[in-house]
Amino acid sequence: MKITLRSLILAAFALALPTISAAAELKLATVDMRKAFEGYWKTKRTEADLKEKATGFEQKFKTMAEDRQKAIETHQKMVGNASDPALSPEEREKRKKLIEVKVIEIREIEQALQQFDRSSRETLNTQRRNVTEKLTAEIRDVISAKSKAAGYTMAFDSSGMSGPFAPIVIYHSGQNDLTEEVLKQLNASAPPETPAVPPKKEGSPTEIKPEPKKEAPNKTDSKEPKKSEPKK
Repeated sequence: MKITLRSLILAAFALALPTISAAAELKLATVDMRKAFEGYWKTKRTEADLKEKATGFEQKFKTMAEDRQKAIETHQKMVGNASDPALSPEEREKRKKLIEVKVIEIREIEQALQQFDRSSRETLNTQRRNVTEKLTAEIRDVISAKSKAAGYTMAFDSSGMSGPFAPIVIYHSGQNDLTEEVLKQLNASAPPETPAVPPKKEGSPTEIKPEPKKEAPNKTDSKEPKKSEPKK
């Protein structure tokens, strides 16, 4: 069974609802974000503009593809004419060079065609993404204003459209927020920070401790005692 993040969050909220309700009375609202987005007049106008731009790209791509096909057909005719046995060696060599030039031309057209197709797709995708983000933000602003005016605590997206630009909780009054308490508990088990060791300054001489002085040996102690001479 596939469990989405949205389902998990809603289930967790449903379990916590009695506790939250005891702390403060909740007024919940739902908004179909998909319906609001698709029914927004700016969305319809934007879709029409993007469609018109895509049609222009397709027409230009078609024209470039036709130019490539014409160049290929011309190349085929040139190859056929160059194989005429009645041609002199000089003329045959001349036509061979023209064929090579035509091959280069065809390759350049193909590269330009691929580059145009890639860039046009990227342009349309970028514009669609930017417009979607902008319009979704406008819709969220309206939902927040409506929710505050009506005294709602939270507003949820009921369409399942929620993504990077439309979170599941569209509006929240800020009451009963447990973020700081959760962070406090999570960080309670953090290891103590190790004090930073100050770095040594470059070029400072290394301290050399003097060696302890050794006591000089006693000369009298070091000499052997003199032997007494025998009496005569």
